[in-house]
Amino acid sequence: MKFIATFPGRAGRLIWAFSLMLFTPSAWCGDEPLSLVHKGQPVCTIVVASHPTPAARLASVELQYHLLKRTGVEVPIRSETSEVQGLRILVGETSFTRGLGLRSADFKSQEYLVAFRSNTIVLLGRDWEDTERNRSEQAGFLNGETLQDTRQKIDYWKTVGLADRSTGEVELPGSYDDQGTCLATYDFLERFCGVRWYGPGEGSVIIPAGQTLAVRGGDVRRALALKHRGALVGGSWPFLRGQWGEYSREQLYLHWRRLRLGGERWAANHTFFPQTIKSTFTDLAYQSQNPRGRGSQLCYSNPKLAGQVAQMARDYFDGKGNLPAGWKAAGDYFAIVPDDNSNLCNCDSCKALLGKGAGRKTGFFSSGEMSDYWFTFVNAVAREVRKTHPDKFIATLAYWNYAHTPAFELEPNVSISPCLHTCMFANHAGVRDNDLRFFRDWQKQAKAPMFLWVYYHHPMEPALINRWKCFPNVMVHETAKSMRMFIENGVRGMFECGEQDQLEQYVMAKVWDDPQVNVDGLIDEFFKLYFGAAGEPMKQFYLTLETIACDPANYPAPYLRKDGIDWKGVAWGGLGTADRMEKLGGFISAAEGLARTDLEKQHLAAWRKAIWEWMQEGRKEYLASQK
Repeated sequence: MKFIATFPGRAGRLIWAFSLMLFTPSAWCGDEPLSLVHKGQPVCTIVVASHPTPAARLASVELQYHLLKRTGVEVPIRSETSEVQGLRILVGETSFTRGLGLRSADFKSQEYLVAFRSNTIVLLGRDWEDTERNRSEQAGFLNGETLQDTRQKIDYWKTVGLADRSTGEVELPGSYDDQGTCLATYDFLERFCGVRWYGPGEGSVIIPAGQTLAVRGGDVRRALALKHRGALVGGSWPFLRGQWGEYSREQLYLHWRRLRLGGERWAANHTFFPQTIKSTFTDLAYQSQNPRGRGSQLCYSNPKLAGQVAQMARDYFDGKGNLPAGWKAAGDYFAIVPDDNSNLCNCDSCKALLGKGAGRKTGFFSSGEMSDYWFTFVNAVAREVRKTHPDKFIATLAYWNYAHTPAFELEPNVSISPCLHTCMFANHAGVRDNDLRFFRDWQKQAKAPMFLWVYYHHPMEPALINRWKCFPNVMVHETAKSMRMFIENGVRGMFECGEQDQLEQYVMAKVWDDPQVNVDGLIDEFFKLYFGAAGEPMKQFYLTLETIACDPANYPAPYLRKDGIDWKGVAWGGLGTADRMEKLGGFISAAEGLARTDLEKQHLAAWRKAIWEWMQEGRKEYLASQK
């Protein structure tokens, strides 16, 4: 049988000890260890309900699979009605957990428990129940996915590389369904079994090996810090795709769940655009009187329009009919956001409201010329909805020329989502300070839960669009710092726009889970586990990229503009200079001389191709353009 990243002998014990120090500072305090596998024999049984929830069903096979890879032993899964000898691992609510006074419904959403009892381990949290009523719930997420779209079906054992064990397709718990039992199981596998999920493919999963596994510790009862974690990235951009190596779509679906992505139901994205306007708003009185905006914008000062949109929100919250195509709504949030252009209605009422924004330009992308106009409409819709649904929210963005707060208070049921250019927080103080200024202003004003749209699209997005190769914008410490600050300031959820590199993406997911996590510990552990003997030079390579990218002195004029950065100009003229490329290349050469195992070489080759060869090609193209 092929194992994933096994670490036998003394090296394995050192890695095991390191992982315990990082993830379990106070968990190992029980009197006697509980043995799961002893000298190649199972001494425990996984126990599930007769009719387990989708989360408990997935959690039980994930536990069985990882224990198999960890020890080479198959731990059996049995129903609660079966005779069970020895240690029981109770996965999800069963008659046994109820006997201990533990029920799924007693947990809050995204709260879970890892508990140690006499001859028993409990892995339990609040789970979505597969009922007809729950199946009928609607949602339209940021890219148009429905709730059912997020409940993907996979052949589990084929997906994890053991097709001979296949029992056919199973439906995964939805990314935005409660799955506390999965959260508990993944915590257990990380905290007590040393498992790490650095990517979706088999080669990116790190599992120590040994024929014996015993665990002990204190109870862990907690909930994830950030409630909506919108980073269902798929490796569509070069760095992440290349660093992850080979993986299937089904493996990606599992990876999202293993990193606890998804969470609370929320959505806010553009809702008024040609498709939705044509299908939903047929009254000519609603149409924009600006010919350039006809078909993509509406007359947002029209009270009848506000009334119709409010009724659409009521119908959604009441579960009436299907959510119109293109509309965004999830859970307690119904989104309204204008189309992504400034071709606004020029009727007298709209012009009067837009006139109030005169003089509110900032010189940055994010300003406030349209804030009074847009948020007057948002308030009108929210007031109507609050009359009948005071516990529901109208969700909208604070974006572009309506990023800044208006001159009046928002209705208390308006959930705002400021759009922040976090990808420039380390290297453009002006953009960062402007973003944080309006973020703080929204904090003071907002009474409803606040979410964020965080940009990680520069410089990669313009590079891909215009077909040039950017310098890697590694900023893992700045990202962790920003995410921690936002969570500590009460932000409830975030949507990541763009993709980062493999390690930064992983670290951000960990900070979203627990903002107090030791970031340097995560980084050190990654390079030790992922690159083995080549870990130290690869760490220096990565941290040197970060030092270069995050030093404001490396962005002088004319590369630094008030409203942004000339990313193409600075990439190889100011960042990837000849002497820096030579230094970085030295780290890669040193790592190649140290890599020992096939897996270390595989990981190194993927990073080399995805990042280092990308950089070499980018500099070569730059030098050719200077001739």
